[in-house]
Amino acid sequence: MSLEITTDGAGLCTLTLNEPDRRNPIGHARRQELRDALAATATDDAVRAVVLTGAGGHFSAGGDIRDQGERSLGTHSERFAVVSDLVTRMARFPKPLVAAVEGWAAGGGLALALACPMVVASREARFTAAFTKIGLIPDMGLLSTLPARIGAARARRLLLDNRVVEASEAQEIGLVDTLADPGAAVWLAGELALQEAGEAPLPRQFILDWFARDLSEALEYEARLQPVLINSTDAAEGRAAFAEKRRPQFRGC
Repeated sequence: MSLEITTDGAGLCTLTLNEPDRRNPIGHARRQELRDALAATATDDAVRAVVLTGAGGHFSAGGDIRDQGERSLGTHSERFAVVSDLVTRMARFPKPLVAAVEGWAAGGGLALALACPMVVASREARFTAAFTKIGLIPDMGLLSTLPARIGAARARRLLLDNRVVEASEAQEIGLVDTLADPGAAVWLAGELALQEAGEAPLPRQFILDWFARDLSEALEYEARLQPVLINSTDAAEGRAAFAEKRRPQFRGC
């Protein structure tokens, strides 16, 4: 099962990306599964809060390279409609939604974590954007969620430089909210999620709506440009270089 869904007696639902041999990539099918799971848990009275995490010691290594080949613009539009729906649901989720990050959160994995209103990370977690390494712009709302967390200047440099951010720095700059001991991120995320579940829901929802007000613009921008880039020669070179573990030779086309 590529998305494992469990709910405990306290009403905590844990969604686990479960493809550990590949560090839990996020392809189109996975995004659909997450969207549908969130839609179901949002209206399930037995669920009070949700934790999103990854299996095998990593959150997610990002987008599924195998799933990023050239497609028609119509197909890309359908796929980005799923992205928009998923990320919008996460940012405005009516119950506490917390990302629990162990190991890597890279590319789309970073975007998925930051779509959650709260992020708990292991002290050994690591973060990177890495989109331009494969000839793409950030997507899944990252153009909005990253600067909202760490400011425009830091976000710009992180997206352009693709450097790795260690957990201690991630907390210092606001990329994550709380650090946990290695292996304890899911437990701490669950504790914080259930604690937040006891707060008044309506003010919480209005606050989330306010902070997500610029998200739709970023999602529309990404959906307009990313399909063009995915079909570009540079993106094909980026995917090949990634698979061959070499430095890409980009040509600007």
